[in-house]
Amino acid sequence: MAEDIAYGRLLAQFATQWRTRAMSEEVALKTRLHIIDTIAAIVSGSALEAGRAGQRYVESLGGQVVASVIGTSIKAPIIEAALANGMAAHADESDDSHETSQTHPGCGVLPAVLAVAEEVGSTGKEFIEAVNLGYEMTIRFGEAMAPAMSFAKSSLSCHAFGPLFGAGFAAGYLMRFDEEKYLILLNYLAQEASGLTTWRLDEAHTLKSYVFAGMPASNGVKAAAFVRSGFTGSGDVLNPANRNFFDAFSDAMKPEKLYENLDGPCRILETDFKKYSVGFPIAAPISALESILDEHAVKPGDIQAIRIRYLDDWYKVIGDENRMPDLNLRYCMAVTILDGALTFAAAHDEQRMLDPNVRALGERISFLPAEPGQDRFEARLEVDVSTETLTASQGLFVLGRKENPMSVEQVHEKARELLEMVLAADEAQSVIDHVHALSEAPDISGLIRTMTV
Repeated sequence: MAEDIAYGRLLAQFATQWRTRAMSEEVALKTRLHIIDTIAAIVSGSALEAGRAGQRYVESLGGQVVASVIGTSIKAPIIEAALANGMAAHADESDDSHETSQTHPGCGVLPAVLAVAEEVGSTGKEFIEAVNLGYEMTIRFGEAMAPAMSFAKSSLSCHAFGPLFGAGFAAGYLMRFDEEKYLILLNYLAQEASGLTTWRLDEAHTLKSYVFAGMPASNGVKAAAFVRSGFTGSGDVLNPANRNFFDAFSDAMKPEKLYENLDGPCRILETDFKKYSVGFPIAAPISALESILDEHAVKPGDIQAIRIRYLDDWYKVIGDENRMPDLNLRYCMAVTILDGALTFAAAHDEQRMLDPNVRALGERISFLPAEPGQDRFEARLEVDVSTETLTASQGLFVLGRKENPMSVEQVHEKARELLEMVLAADEAQSVIDHVHALSEAPDISGLIRTMTV
């Protein structure tokens, strides 16, 4: 595009026109499923330490209590409710993700939409539309920034930056911003943009949940609330004719990604579900292991040794130095063998990491580097039993990826497992039913009631 084009205004116009954009049933269903998936992550995460940390914080504050902290009976101001629900949304590593944008859209967008929709009394249809716009902006901004924010190139975390813009635009949608307000919103979102990959240093999920979800969700709502209250901020922060948002970080960024194919399919269709509630690099080895266990009926006592061949960089994220069960590959492999599959409960059981049976089985596992020509996302397994060596491999397209999608019932099954960590079985099913009925709901109060404990 020409240097004098006001890029920010193009996005503001795009967001304003979103209200009149037709939503196909494919997009509507995919959006509802991501709402169910992320709500399940929030509910289950509300019982974990990162979720409880957010709850303790909002309970320590005063202010106008208008929005619900999901999985509890707590009410809070919208900014703090977005933060608390964001903390819960990424507490258990079960939330969705989008590969090329290096973001987890749902855990940043849904907490913002839940808080604002409850406050302003949005219809269920508006709720769905706002979620969809939030994913769109998260992915577009993530793809624009990701080339300069990979672990290998930067300490800045795209996982924080992308969802901030998604949360902010989704909140602005529910606050019924016009083009000028969206343009001002961009200025404040640009000022709020932050996040470092130093979340990797934390031995719990609290800091990571804040960076991936709590911070972008709450800061996005805060920026929208600024604009709604009358904050001004003239100028186009994305205009390449002046010093702009992208100049502040790296010339490796690709701002043109913001505007590619604006009339194309909704980007939420590209977003992946997670079958397993674990860190992403663990999924491929677990999938390969489960295929061996299922095909050969292998029992724990049959296994003499296991060798994993995987990219060395993945071991830095999910290796033995990580003491969180859902981010520890050796532990997840061991409990998968002992239980026959990896459940949510096992993936979050810190005490079980000390179990002698788990530790003994874990000692039979060797982490080896990838072989020449092996894809960076592929995990290769060799399992020695008494009579032979069983092998399996799994690449990037684990179940849940857009190239290997989960069925509607598989998404529901996963959601029920997570929801039932906090809710009764009939209450969990009610959450799912309420989401699927949102397009006809006058507001989201019924959905909120199903998640109040």
